[in-house]
Amino acid sequence: MTEKVAIAGASGLVGANILKAALARGYAVNGAMRNPTGPAARLMDLPGAADRLELMAADMAVEGAFDPVMQGVDGVFIACLVPVYFAPDGTPARELDDTRGRAEIIQPTVDGCLNIMRSAIRSGVRDIVICSSTSSTNPVPAVPVKNEVDHWSDPDQQCADRKFTSAAKASMERAAMALAAEHGVRLRILLPTLMLGPMVLPAHGEEGFMAALKRMLRGETGRHEKTPNDSSSMAHIEDVAALFMAAYESPVAEGRYFAVRESWHWNDIYRTLGEIDPTLALPPLYGGTPAAPTGFDFARRDSLGVNMRDIPEVLADALAWAKANS
Repeated sequence: MTEKVAIAGASGLVGANILKAALARGYAVNGAMRNPTGPAARLMDLPGAADRLELMAADMAVEGAFDPVMQGVDGVFIACLVPVYFAPDGTPARELDDTRGRAEIIQPTVDGCLNIMRSAIRSGVRDIVICSSTSSTNPVPAVPVKNEVDHWSDPDQQCADRKFTSAAKASMERAAMALAAEHGVRLRILLPTLMLGPMVLPAHGEEGFMAALKRMLRGETGRHEKTPNDSSSMAHIEDVAALFMAAYESPVAEGRYFAVRESWHWNDIYRTLGEIDPTLALPPLYGGTPAAPTGFDFARRDSLGVNMRDIPEVLADALAWAKANS
């Protein structure tokens, strides 16, 4: 009998890549999203989708909405907890006061995750993998090398700094871990950041740094007018999906795992992009002493056994896709 998994947020960047990877491994999939028609219907063109994929409508804000999605599944991937940068009335999250920030940015993420988990638990599912973010692993003061077990962001500190979008991640993870412990769920939490490479759905290439690459190909300003004295952590999106599948399939994996290849200073990122394509409209490089990139302890990530592509290959694949889809 074919093993079946559910993917909440199957039309999102991470969810669509998990979906593609799961189908390639022979799984049957219930792919859930708010609207399974329109552009998301292209997921049915993936290899294996015709026989083993069902697209389903579900809204994490509605208690019980995921109950039908969980019928007959063996495991669940929750990849719909995307960063929320604006309140429902359009106010930027950073402009909200503490009460509104917690109620309108943080709590919907926490409640949505728990709603999905409760639907899974009611159906007897005890294997859950959640997509969170490295923003939940930023202690104050910062540490030179951080790991997934010891290092947590402080949501109260993040709220005081008006970083409600980031505070939602650590808050959600703590709540999910408590619910999992209460019901005997084996929970894995993957922590990605910037994810680049070929896009499963074209719309994903119109967002974030993928869109910036397209602008730079057109001779326009990309993400930066001038290079900041900062670093960015990144990974190939297909490698991120492979980490999710490895965490799910491992008989011993549990807890948090970085889903990052490594962190590079933006000077090195732009230099490498210029070597790949000298015609790109790149910003002037930072001329001072570069800040050290974020340091990671990747022992837990590496225990999942995924061979991750290096940053030059990540950038080359992303740029090749952007050129082909501009």
